[in-house]
Amino acid sequence: MIETLSIPAIAAHNTIKSPSNIANTTSGKTGLKEPDKLTIGSDQSTLSALSRQLSESAVRAQSRDQTLSFKDLGTLAKNIIDKIAGSGFYANRELHDAEVPDTDDPALLERARQATLFERGSGKNPFAGLPPDQLRLIMYDESGSFTINERSAAFDEEYSQDQIWKRAINQRYVDEYNETGKSTQTLFMLLEHYNALPPIEKAQYPANYVDNLISGDSSALDMLNSLKNEPSDDQLPNART
Repeated sequence: MIETLSIPAIAAHNTIKSPSNIANTTSGKTGLKEPDKLTIGSDQSTLSALSRQLSESAVRAQSRDQTLSFKDLGTLAKNIIDKIAGSGFYANRELHDAEVPDTDDPALLERARQATLFERGSGKNPFAGLPPDQLRLIMYDESGSFTINERSAAFDEEYSQDQIWKRAINQRYVDEYNETGKSTQTLFMLLEHYNALPPIEKAQYPANYVDNLISGDSSALDMLNSLKNEPSDDQLPNART
């Protein structure tokens, strides 16, 4: 059990005046609050159909994760992010906007339509409030069960939630250090967060992420905000033209 973690870049200062770049979930003994969890807000009219799709997607994800190597998962994740949120997405917007689900289910057709409207800058994200684990199932599902615009909308929501969570954990890190002179509990929250991720997400982290985190290397904190293939400034969610 590691009781203390060295933080060279921070220990030189008596207090932290601004958050480092960091990033869920263990109770602390210092009275510091954990980042709030977001709640689901799905429309009841489409919940049953979505639940069925997510169940099927989870089966496919398990098969994928058991079949591909860690390296191949990382490559696949990178390609998928480009397709649903990167240059590949923007290069094929007309094609994505014309995509219609292969179904007669009016709820699924309407959800796809809403996703396209959202991606064009109007309307509400049909996946707003969905938990991150379910959003990731949609994002990385290559079966065609979800349209590209739906997967992009899921990415936007996951990205938005992730930023909120990062800001909260950043602040918790600062608060813990200012209160105790170290941030051990927050570092272990980061480790628990990593351990709870699906393999396709873990594959996007630096290979030495866990070692750095456990050793107390403060560079692990900066890694969190750069671990994903995040869109560039002109490709941020909801900033699309």
